Formats: sequence, structure tokens, C-alpha cells
Amino acid sequence: MSSLKHKISIYLTRVQQALAYFSFKRRSSRISQLDIDKKLVYSLSPRKIPTGSQFKHIHRFLNPKENLIIKICGFLVVINLIYLGVVFVKKHLQYTPATGGTYVEAMVGFPKSINPLYSSSRDVDNDLSRLVYSSLFKYDSNGEIIQDLVESYQISEDKKEYLIVIKDKVKWHNGENLTVDDIIFTLNLIKDETYRSPLRAELAGVNSEKVDDRTVKLILPEPYAPFLEMLTFGIMPKNIWENIGADAAGLADLNLKPIGSGPYKFKSLVKSKSGDLKEYHLEANADYYNKPAYIKSLSFKFFADYVEAIKSFNSNQVDGLSYLPFNERTELLTKDSANIFDLVRPQIVGIFFNKAKNKSLENKDLRIALAKAINKDKILKDVFAGVYKDADSPILKTSFAYNQNISRYNYSTVEAAESLKDKTFKIVLTVIDLNSNVLVAEKIKADWMAVGMEVELKIIPLEQASNIIKNRDFEALLYGQSVGGDPDVFAFWHSTQTGAKGLNIVGYNNEEVDKLLTDARVDISVDGRKEKYYRFQEIITAEVPAIFLYSPTYTYVQSKNIKGFFGQAVIEPADRLSHISEWYIKTNKKLTW
Repeated sequence: MSSLKHKISIYLTRVQQALAYFSFKRRSSRISQLDIDKKLVYSLSPRKIPTGSQFKHIHRFLNPKENLIIKICGFLVVINLIYLGVVFVKKHLQYTPATGGTYVEAMVGFPKSINPLYSSSRDVDNDLSRLVYSSLFKYDSNGEIIQDLVESYQISEDKKEYLIVIKDKVKWHNGENLTVDDIIFTLNLIKDETYRSPLRAELAGVNSEKVDDRTVKLILPEPYAPFLEMLTFGIMPKNIWENIGADAAGLADLNLKPIGSGPYKFKSLVKSKSGDLKEYHLEANADYYNKPAYIKSLSFKFFADYVEAIKSFNSNQVDGLSYLPFNERTELLTKDSANIFDLVRPQIVGIFFNKAKNKSLENKDLRIALAKAINKDKILKDVFAGVYKDADSPILKTSFAYNQNISRYNYSTVEAAESLKDKTFKIVLTVIDLNSNVLVAEKIKADWMAVGMEVELKIIPLEQASNIIKNRDFEALLYGQSVGGDPDVFAFWHSTQTGAKGLNIVGYNNEEVDKLLTDARVDISVDGRKEKYYRFQEIITAEVPAIFLYSPTYTYVQSKNIKGFFGQAVIEPADRLSHISEWYIKTNKKLTW
């Protein structure tokens, strides 16, 4: 029996060995066939990665589900590549200003004298003069005084002498050099009464001495803190103007075809058949001592009124509006394609009281009650759509000398009515029929009547305004004071300015205020002036000789195609152009890594 089991075991072992052998042979045969197939394929194409033409046939070897998966994956890969490409470009593509293009601006009026002696009297003249001529100092986009032609300056210990060094290699548009001789020449023309320059009054007492071709000494009769603001007039070329006398100066061809040293120079002008100026063209000054302007040329078109100017902007005939009056804002149809810049102006509108005409106004409590009764926020919202800025002091809120801690009479009909309880007061509010003044006056009248005042509204035409103010023929006057860029308000509040020719229209007289204003205008230290003007504002707001309401804005409009404008304030309209060299139309594209 055991012999039989042993034989069977040997037989099974041999069977297993035979099966293993045949299995090995089959695998070897299969591997051998695969090797042969591979060699055959590689003999046809040595590439291991399929070619595009080979990929076309991949669907023959995949089932429908596998084909769908491949297509979806391929689509997702493409989408991701596109997304990553867009993200990369956005992150690394830079647009930089490029030279070129033409900017066209609409102006109301027309130029008459693009001449620094006279241009300050007319906005259009002053705008063009600012582009053509350079000045020692100018205002920046925030209404601060900065150096233009001046490289450096020093002030003497007695604050009466200014030693000024101008920049080197400044050239006139005709290629000649600008020197100190030109500065002294221009100053002397302004001071010469035969030329009748409106700048003469403030510069008549300033003397000058040449130190060298780049250095001049200006000498004042007494210290004057805002003196640098007086040096913003354009400098004229001596060798061109020295042979033109006072009688011929106003008629010279150079008044419309000027030669200056500014960022742009005269190119051409266009007149109508009747001789009226219709267009004025300037081109960039390639030799400008500061960075030359990006925009290659400027064109100005002149219109009789703002209605026509706005129409030209709406129809894309121009790229900008030199000024948009507030009451014309609704006529601007292309707001979405325009940049509207509301720039702070150095003006304060208020109600100025004349106690000599209405004895009731001598009552300080009455004046305070009138202040509390006016809803200034509602006026600013309803009349000016929140664009104009609130004012509560005779000094602008944007000034370094503005005192934030002054007395404020917040709107309170309850307190105002309580002060007027059991009393009868009548007042005549005079308003000049200009812009939105009448709307403002009507709201003030309603506010005063709501607390028990008897109010008469007296509306006068613009042409009568100067006589009304000169003769102080008002009880309460809604009026705007242009206070300038410097906080020096001597002309409006010093007792010496109360006469018919002065601007102290309320007849204000306070000895402490007189001293503060006198001392502040000769103190050139910022801290010293702050201290004096802070105290001045405390006194004025406590005594309420006027109710300060708001500061208007200067609205400048440009197409969004124009880039590079920046600014928050203007002292005069031409200041919107103070950084015109930074504006651009054309751009360069550059990928950064």
C-alpha cells in the first residue's frame, strides 16, 4: 500500500513539473512576441511620445467612456492654461505713459493777451500763459506753493531779502538761455505804471539786484509771509520785449504768439472769417527744463457760453471742459465716459452782517440764533448735491492755519427759537443773482422764518453788486470771499480795511484781531502763524460778525482717455494745469518677470 502511495506522489510531482514547464514556455513565447512587436513599432517610429497624427487615431483603441474622459481632461487643461496665462499677464503686464497724442479742451471766452503782465485778469489768458511761460514759484495740485524756475532760495535774518538761485540751462522756446536779467526785466515791467499791469499794486515795493546770471536778490520794504505767492507771475524774455514800449505792449503780436520757457510753445491759431479766435494750438517743448510733457500737442476750442462748450464735449469734439458750472452738471450726458474732478476753491461763502444798517444785529444772541437756525447740511445736500464743502471759519479747512477747535453753532431750531422767544426781529437778506445764490437764500429765509424771524429777500442783478458792496447797502449779504492760497485775511478783517475801498464789508473792528493779523503776515514761521491765526478764528467765531456756510468747488472734466491728472485744490483755474507734463494718452506695454 505504501508502495502505491509513493508511486502516485511521484506521478503527481512529474505532472506539476510538466505543467510548470509548459506555462513557462507559453510566457516566454508571449514575451518574445511582445518584444518582437515593440521592435517592429520602433522600427516604424523611434519616438516614444505619439505624434499629433498618431493622436488622431487614439479613439480607435479606447472605448466611448475612455474617449469622453480624455476629452474632458483635455478641455480642463486648456481652460486652466488660459486662466493661468491671463493671471500672469495681469500681474506682470505694465502700462507706462508714452509720448504722443493730442488733447483738445473747450474754453468759454477767447484769449486776448497771453502776456504775464495782463493775463491774470482773464481766466482764458491765464490758462494759456501758464502753459507757455514759467514762473519762479507756482501752485501744486493741492494748492501749495512750490518751486518752478527756482532751484534754491534763502531768506535773510530780517526776513526782508530773498536770495534766489534759478535752475541751470533753462531755455526760451527760441533756443536762447533764460537768465536773471529776464527776471529783473519782467519785474520792472510790472512795476512800471505806464504798462498798467494789475500785478503792480502788490509788487511795486519789491526791488531786485543781480548777483550773477543765475542768482537774484529780491528786497522787500518789510517782512511779508505770503511773499512767495507773489512770485507766480510768468517770466518774459528781455531781448524780445525790451524794444516794445508801453503803448505798443498791449497790441504786440507776441500777445497771441508768445515765446516763453514753459512746457508748451505756440504752434498756430485759427480765426473765423470775422476775425474771432476759434482755435489755439500748442506743441510740447522738447527742451523743457523739467520732464518734457507726454502729450505731444494741445488744442483749445473757444465757445461763447457753457451750453455750447458742454455740447462739444457730449459729442466727443473735445476731450475736456476747462470748467463745468454746478448748475450745468445735469447737461453733461457722458458722465460714464468722463472723469469729473471737484477741486477745492479758495472761497468762503457766508452771510455778512452790517450792524450799521440794522441795529438789531448788534445783539450777539440774535446773530448766534440766526446761525443755529440754518440747516447747512440740507443746503449742501439739496442745492449742491453734497459737492460743495462745509465752512465754519474765515480760513479754509484745507489751510495749515485752520483751527479745528473753534466754536460751532450746530443746527438747532429749538435753541434758535428759544433765543427769539417773545421778540420780534426783522431782517433783509440781500443776494446777488448769480449761480445758485438765490436757491440758497430762499432756504435760509425759510429756516429763519421757521424760528420766528421776519425775513425779506432782496435779489439784485450782478451788475449792481459792486455798488451795493462798496456803499455797504445791505443788512445781511449772502456773499463769497476769495481768500487765496495763504491764510492771510488781513484785507477782510483788519479795521484799516473798513472804508469804501476796503474789503472789510462788515466794518469789523477788534484791537486784538488787528494785532494778530498784522503780526501773522510778517511771521514766516509756520508754528508762529498757526498760533496767531488759531486765536484770530476763536475770536471771530465767538463774536459772529458773519455766518460761514460753504466753500464752492471748481469742477474740471476730462474724457477717461486722458490719464495722469491728479489734484485736490486750485487757487486759480490755471492751477489745474500745474502738472500737465504728467498727463498722457498713449501707453507702452511691458511684461515684467
